Amino acid sequence: MRFFRIYGMSIVLSLVVLYLSIIRSVPEIPELQFSGVDKLAHFLMYFALSGVVCFELYRQRYDFSDRQMRLWGLIYPIVYGGAIELLQEYCFPPRTGDWSDWLADSLGAVAAYFLAKKLLPKYVKPEDQGISCR
Repeated sequence: MRFFRIYGMSIVLSLVVLYLSIIRSVPEIPELQFSGVDKLAHFLMYFALSGVVCFELYRQRYDFSDRQMRLWGLIYPIVYGGAIELLQEYCFPPRTGDWSDWLADSLGAVAAYFLAKKLLPKYVKPEDQGISCR
């Protein structure tokens, strides 16, 4: 239960991204119809996922030089995006996997990671729990 309390936003956001990626049809918003809206959506979903993971890890005193931060804050969202594209291609018709979607996912994760690396140490105080979660 403590794990979910600490990393709950990351878990919920990962599940929301999965759900939005495998549902048969995504509701379209007429005001947001322009070329590249799909890629922007992918970028923003993985920007949010990576940013939330970095935030939660940083609050638990993981530094950006820490291997766990790079693994979960950067590598996890990129691999997760690729895995979802493969699932769309092979397991959830009529959805199809698209490598340019994965590129947008990856760019969103990378952008969030480096933005978090710059901003979190300035604006977020790590939790002082007396016990490390490592």
